[in-house]
Amino acid sequence: MLKDIFKAYDIRGVYPDLVNEDAAFAIGFGTATFLANHPERPSGEAGDIVLVSQDMRVSSPSLAEALSDGIRAAGMNVIDLGMCDTSIMYFAVNHFGCAGGIQTTASHNPPQYNGFKISAPLAKPIGGTTGLKDIQAIAEKCGPRGSKDIAGSYSEEDIWDAYRKHILGFLTIPSKPIKVYIDGSNGMAGKLVPKVFDGVENLEIVDINFEITGSFVHEPNPLVAENMIPTQEGVVKT
Repeated sequence: MLKDIFKAYDIRGVYPDLVNEDAAFAIGFGTATFLANHPERPSGEAGDIVLVSQDMRVSSPSLAEALSDGIRAAGMNVIDLGMCDTSIMYFAVNHFGCAGGIQTTASHNPPQYNGFKISAPLAKPIGGTTGLKDIQAIAEKCGPRGSKDIAGSYSEEDIWDAYRKHILGFLTIPSKPIKVYIDGSNGMAGKLVPKVFDGVENLEIVDINFEITGSFVHEPNPLVAENMIPTQEGVVKT
């Protein structure tokens, strides 16, 4: 089954037929084992930490929990960032200076899909030629969930304030008021945009479909022309 969900740059498939809690445990175990032997693994306590986070899909919390158990079964420690955008995971790996991180997400795929994006030290993406095949090989030999003792620790951290400070450090405050329409498609933008940009002087954000529902009001792919219609209509009315 695992061979069907490991792709060129990430792991994804339909939940729970292909991507499920047993697969998540094995992937967590495989990733932690791979990162523990990574040539760029940081020294000290930071080198024992693997970050986890999740998007807003209904299946993400249980998958992230099983993933964390697999990481801890391999002897690495987990810091759980909670429900975050994938970009925050990349920031957090460098913020903590840790061994790597795993985001539970299926990106712009429909809500019945889920999967994982894996980062190495320095938030370098892990793909088929940079370790994903090695992780698959380890995961396939992992054994069922519950077959291994949980050795690593688990804790939770809120990274939003640090991420907001980082992003706003690149922002030049507008000299005059501007209005920006953003269509979140009920995805992670509905959490990220207010957390990062609320209160910025002279910036008014008009939110469209920002409610987190666990699904998408339309496919969250801006390359599909019809998905841009709500934003276009808002701009035209301004």
